Amino acid sequence: MIAIPDFAAGAMENYGLVTYREVALLFDDKSSSASSKQSVAITVAHELAHQWFGNLVTMEWWTHLWLNEGFATWMSHLAVDSFFPQWNIWTQFLDSTTTALRLDSLEASHPIEVISLFIGKQQDSAAYFY
Repeated sequence: MIAIPDFAAGAMENYGLVTYREVALLFDDKSSSASSKQSVAITVAHELAHQWFGNLVTMEWWTHLWLNEGFATWMSHLAVDSFFPQWNIWTQFLDSTTTALRLDSLEASHPIEVISLFIGKQQDSAAYFY
């Protein structure tokens, strides 16, 4: 794990190395708020869960991206709850899930769709390198 100043993403799992924006990985135990500490714990657990869900075990196609994110999100809350049960992290999980479901029910919501323009099969991807 490495903290990178001004890293564009909050965090990114890579095979063998997880990169973070500094605020997503580091906190001061004496001056950081409880929500900041919880955010760091959830982010770290989420990215480490991606070492399995997404890096080692990968979905068949981009339409199944929700599986990687769903498993990593669930596992991050499970891990944080086991280390910090006093945080009642499942209550926060339910709050954010309820908000997400409400937003997903809006008329403007739409499924994530990835349309393949060129690659029909995995073997066809070699054409990109020539």
